[in-house]
Amino acid sequence: MFAGANVDKRIVRQRFDRHAKEYDRYAEVQRVMADELVERMCQTIRPPLSEGTPQGNPPNTESLIYDIDLDKMTASIDEVSCAVRILDIGCGTGMLSERLARAFPGAELTLVDLSSRMLERASTKLTHAGVSPANIHLITADAEAWLESACGQKGTGRPTFNIIASSAAFQWFNFPADTTHRLLQLLAPGGLLAFATFFPGTVRELHDAFRQAEALLGFPTQPHGQSYPNKEDWMTWLLEHGGDGPAIRWETSSYRYTFPDVRTALAQVRRVGAGNAVLAHNDARTMGDGQRKGTTSRELIHAMLQAYQATFQQDDGRVPLTYEVAYCLTQRGCIPSISGIEGSDRRCRRYK
Repeated sequence: MFAGANVDKRIVRQRFDRHAKEYDRYAEVQRVMADELVERMCQTIRPPLSEGTPQGNPPNTESLIYDIDLDKMTASIDEVSCAVRILDIGCGTGMLSERLARAFPGAELTLVDLSSRMLERASTKLTHAGVSPANIHLITADAEAWLESACGQKGTGRPTFNIIASSAAFQWFNFPADTTHRLLQLLAPGGLLAFATFFPGTVRELHDAFRQAEALLGFPTQPHGQSYPNKEDWMTWLLEHGGDGPAIRWETSSYRYTFPDVRTALAQVRRVGAGNAVLAHNDARTMGDGQRKGTTSRELIHAMLQAYQATFQQDDGRVPLTYEVAYCLTQRGCIPSISGIEGSDRRCRRYK
């Protein structure tokens, strides 16, 4: 069972503060994740278009679907939007919040993020989108700590939400089992938890290149990025804490981007604040952020770049970077009926 991301939240906050201004310019896969999550939410909450028959799943997408009870979600966006309370966990610059505001006009939005600078940009984005400032609530906090505090409130002091949503943030959870439980506790009856998160295999080219470089140099293997929970982990947490037969819709997609060289690919990752924040092992050659010091670090980076280029360079000279993404919609308290198809949705994009 996956224990947690084991990341230093202080480093995560510093990096997102530093890159807040340029985040939207480089966060391509995060933009796609927000778009597709909201699209799935709208497909789920809106009544089917023909004779009550659910619309088909996207082709070549791995799916596990438990029927979502539309009555419990008050049937349609138009009916729920006037009163819906939405919580966006790890909102960043508001990519997901902005899309939720458009899908649910009049909704009350609560945004939680570690980075105050990210929250500032999210607030500006929502205001420009026409959201009333009275409907925007900003909370600068570690989402896991905030959820623990919120769930500790008694009676009317505990907040509840019709929708809890998150995109490209759950991978930072150090305590995913407990945090999932708390997320579900804050859902109103029939409420929806919807999230998009990175999945095992994300930036696998980079991890493979580092392993090759460490083997070549005789260095012990260290994490150079995060590991991620798999489907079995998420299903365990959701089914354990989702009440009496939670409804679940689960899908995965793969996105492959190509770049002119390895340094450009890695710069894309750094510019969205997604560097290695895994807590260091007790190794004399490491600093507090898990990176080796001085000459040793330069040796490793040089060897990694060579291994990446040699192993993954395409015939056209470009190099790929792959993201694996899971989309999950969960509703508490429904009796599940299971259907689905196997496969994966794969897409490729080029960067100049």
